[in-house]
Amino acid sequence: MSIDGQPQGPLMVVANLELCQGHARCEDLCPQVFSTDAVEGKVVIVHPVFPPELEDKVRLAVRNCPEGALRIARQKAAGA
Repeated sequence: MSIDGQPQGPLMVVANLELCQGHARCEDLCPQVFSTDAVEGKVVIVHPVFPPELEDKVRLAVRNCPEGALRIARQKAAGA
């Protein structure tokens, strides 16, 4: 529940492909969620809504993006 008592949705990871330079640190740190496009060399988010057991790895990948191209957001809960 959020502070206002509304149900919260799951966490998800979002990429800004304009900022991504294809360093692939995210994929190295969490290949369960991130991949790299073979043509453009930019991040592909394989599982945008990731399971709670991968949260620490996803957060580490987001913090290690040298371009700041990744962020974590909360998906809106159904009916919100």
